[in-house]
Amino acid sequence: MKAPRQPVARIRGWKYNAKKAPGAGKGVRPPRQKPARPDRGGARLALVAMVLGAVLAIGVAPALLAQAKSAAPKKVFPYSIHKRTLANGLDVVVIETPEFKNVLSFNTLVLAGSRNEVEPGKSGLAHLFEHILFRHRWKSQENGYEEAISRLGAHNNAWTWFDVTFYHPLTFTANLEGRSEDLPGLLALEADRFSRLDFTEKIFRTEAGAVLGEYRRNASFPSLKLEERLTALLFPHHPYGHTTLGYYEDVLDMPNEYAAAVAFYETYYRPNNCVLVIAGDVRAEEMFAKIEPYYRDWQPKPVPPILATGSPPKTEQREHVPWNADVAPLVWVAYRMPAHKTGSVETAVGQLLPELLVSPAAPLYRKLRFEKQTVNALGFEEGTQGYESFDPRVLILSAQLYKEKYAERGQAYFDEVIADILAGVEELKQFSRRKDARALLETLKSKYRYDFLAAMSSPANIAQTFAWYYRFERDPEVFEKLLASVERLTPRDIDQFARRQFVPEHRVVLTLAYEAGARP
Repeated sequence: MKAPRQPVARIRGWKYNAKKAPGAGKGVRPPRQKPARPDRGGARLALVAMVLGAVLAIGVAPALLAQAKSAAPKKVFPYSIHKRTLANGLDVVVIETPEFKNVLSFNTLVLAGSRNEVEPGKSGLAHLFEHILFRHRWKSQENGYEEAISRLGAHNNAWTWFDVTFYHPLTFTANLEGRSEDLPGLLALEADRFSRLDFTEKIFRTEAGAVLGEYRRNASFPSLKLEERLTALLFPHHPYGHTTLGYYEDVLDMPNEYAAAVAFYETYYRPNNCVLVIAGDVRAEEMFAKIEPYYRDWQPKPVPPILATGSPPKTEQREHVPWNADVAPLVWVAYRMPAHKTGSVETAVGQLLPELLVSPAAPLYRKLRFEKQTVNALGFEEGTQGYESFDPRVLILSAQLYKEKYAERGQAYFDEVIADILAGVEELKQFSRRKDARALLETLKSKYRYDFLAAMSSPANIAQTFAWYYRFERDPEVFEKLLASVERLTPRDIDQFARRQFVPEHRVVLTLAYEAGARP
């Protein structure tokens, strides 16, 4: 699922990672790195993916970085973005990147995730459908979709998050349309599985079992336990109160919820609740003409709004979580954050928080990692994507401590690290009083813009990043508006944001450490 302060292109779904090594981009490694789906095309598919990866690594970045270095370009993003909405409400966005010869990233964004699981006892359905979409029975054939797309040599994957589910096959432009009756093109395959999904109750039960296995694997990492407690404490009034995997009891009972799962699909997998984002060596007008016949019969349906059932907690909450395996102690300091709104000051400040708090240059990071050496890793547990959401969600500062120091000092060690984190966050409330505040902020703006564009290294990265931000206002100019809002920030904006958001009533503090005999 979510990445550090880099575009969402590097998010891949669910898998808790026991390692805490820093990752690429701003901040630290993605806490969840989705493993590749089971081999769908053998060695040939692996080779195609490898070749595509090599091609994508050298294409677009120079042009984008040249833009980043130029003096106030009129438009920051250099490629044409075209949008058309079909009569059934399906948004189709085409991003022309002709430098990537014969490369096609064909993405479907479904505006439904675990946030849409509002019925008690039915959590985890959004993630389950990420699995089931790969089991579509093309032409009523078991594994028909998988076999057909494998024959195209496509690299095919998906991920699920709180607000969205994203499907992102990557192939060659020549594979857009079929070559024969026996080999359909990507366009036919994708349109068919989204508008006419065919799966049996047996398939449903099989994939429900696979999800249970995935939950059990992830439950061996303490991060899942911490997140379950955190979301329950912060969001008792909202479906953000459970993780994307769902409650364990619901996942355990999932094979019996076929009817509920079908209702979820029929409610949310609708054209007016989805976006096609296509990037690569294509022409927009040609793509619009080809897409419309395949998708026009997909029937729209009103999507129910998601409403909170009460008010969020109004006081700081602290808890200790015992763990039944000998792992490094963890401290999470989490703050409820405002909903994402492109162009707002709150969202713009959020883009710079990784540099201000958890980058190697940040005072808090230097203090904990180098000066006091009280933690061996510090970062945002979900990257910034953790709080870029439709509704107010959460920023999680995660610190991994040393086992030997905890053995010597116990709770006092936790208290020291927590106090230092709170003090580091508190310093942002006085950011404008720093002598170098204005110069530092200009440096951070420049770095943000440079890093943002540098991450656009392929049609796949461009498409996924665009889809992530486009979903909020459905505005094709979202890149320009997001970057412009960061450029307008002043030091006082940092102060005011911190004073509004980093307050005790928005805060949860969790600690985790090994305790013999603790329940898993």
